[in-house]
Amino acid sequence: MPRIVKVRVFLPVGVCGCSQTDFIARTYQAVRKHPDIVDYGEDSAGSEAAKRAGVTYRGILIGRRLLQGNPTSDQIEEAILAEANRTED
Repeated sequence: MPRIVKVRVFLPVGVCGCSQTDFIARTYQAVRKHPDIVDYGEDSAGSEAAKRAGVTYRGILIGRRLLQGNPTSDQIEEAILAEANRTED
């Protein structure tokens, strides 16, 4: 059985929301395919959690894997599935 994967999206504060639309759309496109295995949340890129994850501007922490920049929905989905099927802790 696949494990539940924490997916945390970190967004910059003070940036026009319209500039984040494509990023969020790609994320939702991947996440909505796997509602049974994804624990989804959002936070500020300036938060303590973002700092611990190593986020510099915006990013997606998928389990233990951090994607920054402009990952595609395919890259996000691949990371979700890889984390869900990871066997080591």
